[in-house]
Amino acid sequence: MKRRREQTGTVYKKGGVWYLRYSDFRVEDGQLQRKRLCKQLGAVADLTKQKARDEAKTFLATINKPALLPETAVKFTEFVENVYFPRVEQRTRPSTYRGYKILWTAIQPFSDGLWTRDVRTRHVQAILDEMAQTGRFNSHSMQHIKGFLSGVFRLSTQLGYYEGANPVRETSLPKTRDVEETHAYSLEEVLVMLDAVPEPASTLLAAAAFTGVRRGELRGMYWENYKDGEFMIARSIWNGITTDPKSKKSRAPVPIIPKLAAKLAAHRKAQHNPITGPVFPNGAGKAADPDSILRRVILPALDVCEFCSKPESEHGRATHKFERNKVLPEWRGWHAFRRGLATNLHRLGVDDLTIQAILRHSNVAVTQKCYIKTASEQTQAAMQKLETALSDTFVTPKAAATTAKSVM
Repeated sequence: MKRRREQTGTVYKKGGVWYLRYSDFRVEDGQLQRKRLCKQLGAVADLTKQKARDEAKTFLATINKPALLPETAVKFTEFVENVYFPRVEQRTRPSTYRGYKILWTAIQPFSDGLWTRDVRTRHVQAILDEMAQTGRFNSHSMQHIKGFLSGVFRLSTQLGYYEGANPVRETSLPKTRDVEETHAYSLEEVLVMLDAVPEPASTLLAAAAFTGVRRGELRGMYWENYKDGEFMIARSIWNGITTDPKSKKSRAPVPIIPKLAAKLAAHRKAQHNPITGPVFPNGAGKAADPDSILRRVILPALDVCEFCSKPESEHGRATHKFERNKVLPEWRGWHAFRRGLATNLHRLGVDDLTIQAILRHSNVAVTQKCYIKTASEQTQAAMQKLETALSDTFVTPKAAATTAKSVM
């Protein structure tokens, strides 16, 4: 067999930088081609020509005796779109897949020109830094972006498109704007909403507020899963696609409190007491999209004028300016009901492990960190308890008593 000739490349300097010109295989437009390439070795001020040649020799060793097949020399964008996403689509929930596609739409402009096998930590760090500098992404988004890139290179290593340690591992998240605080509906807000919104949307809100189910699980509620005071969460429906619940832990029964049971009973009677089928059907008898009910019924009922009680869309040229009725809660999203249930139960003294079981989280830390919101009145009450304890334990100087009392 003819022995393959090892290339030595050409080292040259330009603009105060040492470069190496060499040849290697690349896949472009689906065709394997041998291309003339160029690699930056370092600054002339930092490297002598001999050191530059040594750097070139070390690099060319990986080219002359490649660990990866020539057919895997693809651009990073092509790997993500043609290899990564087809595999992810088969293994993840539709909502998760859509989330990854949204992330990639944001990342792709910052990764053009990169070849998968040539990416190093500095390249990934540059992507993260440039994205952070746009001001479009908060710290939570940047964590998701880093996690997405790490998953891409994990797969590229598994499939033989990349050799070496994951280049995302040693990157640092750049400083960017903080995440805005998420909202949790209070019990008072929930009760006002239930009174303001007409049926059957009111029962839909009650189901979300008093079970803490996710939006897809709310749409996936079927009468056959409602037995003995519990609702078995057996499915999730996202964008019309029916899947299993988010995790094994999520496939579990949720207890139904009497107030919700009464609303469900009245709602069922209005539907002529069905035994099976979706709890909240649309005109075609299929599971209604909660967002559709939100746009058509819930928002018009909440966003009304404080003077004439008309929604803004119907206000027209009234004799007065539209002013939203501030007594009615603002809409903060479906997930605010889930966070609200956790927070309201916590406020009522329910322990965190029980709240975890009701929300069907796999880890109590998720419940504590992301779902339980400490309300301001709780903080004040806690500090009042501390003040009382201090007063019972220590003799407070008379001069400080008035000041301490006024602070509370």
